[in-house]
Amino acid sequence: MKSLSLILRIVAIVAAVAAAGIYFAAQGKLAEKQTELEAAQSARQAVQAELETANNQVTSLESRVSEEREALAKAKRDLESMRSEMYTARQEVTRTQQQLNEAKNQIDGLNQTAKKLRSDLISSEQSLASASNEGELARLTERVKELESTNSTLKSDLEAERSASSARAATSSATGSTVGGTSTYSINTNAPAVQPASIGTSTTIASVSPENGLIVLNGASELGLTPGTEITLIQDLKALGKVQVIAIQDDLAVANILPGAKTRSMVAGATVNLLR
Repeated sequence: MKSLSLILRIVAIVAAVAAAGIYFAAQGKLAEKQTELEAAQSARQAVQAELETANNQVTSLESRVSEEREALAKAKRDLESMRSEMYTARQEVTRTQQQLNEAKNQIDGLNQTAKKLRSDLISSEQSLASASNEGELARLTERVKELESTNSTLKSDLEAERSASSARAATSSATGSTVGGTSTYSINTNAPAVQPASIGTSTTIASVSPENGLIVLNGASELGLTPGTEITLIQDLKALGKVQVIAIQDDLAVANILPGAKTRSMVAGATVNLLR
């Protein structure tokens, strides 16, 4: 009995020691598990933090992607608008080019018409100039005849007066009444006197442009010129040619030089007379 109790005690002690060992072993494993659990929680928190950061980054990326999409859509709309404007501009350029071509054709036609009209005008002016020269020559011829007739009449009156004076002198000498007497002689003042040919007022040439067929005369207000008036320029009793007044500006008369005029003799500053 004593050995049995001793054995039971020993078994109880061994069981107690085993239980203590198991307890302490369990405590160590629990601590390890606690440590592992805390580490796992820390890792979970870190992963969660990283996940939140990743979520924030994803949200930011989604926002940027949305902005980029909006910008891309706007760029597409602007591109379409630019394409539409370019197409419209091309149509405008094409239409403008067509209008320019039409205008060029019209200008060419007008130039041809102007050349033809210019040629017809020159021919007409030459015809008018020749006809005017013939008329002027006829007027000058008539004037010369009038002057010759007047000169002949004056010579006849002068001869008659000389004959009368000689007769009166002879009569006075024959009667011997010359002492204290006063003899008077009368000259026929009613005879027409020779008048110089009138070639109009004089003026000066302000400027000449033979290339453009234009001449500018000074003193337009004193000359009494009006647009459309044709006059002949005379210098040293020689005709320089005909001009036609086209405009009056201030005290200047602008005129076209008609065909047949001696433009080389028309010099700025020269004095000329006007024959209408």
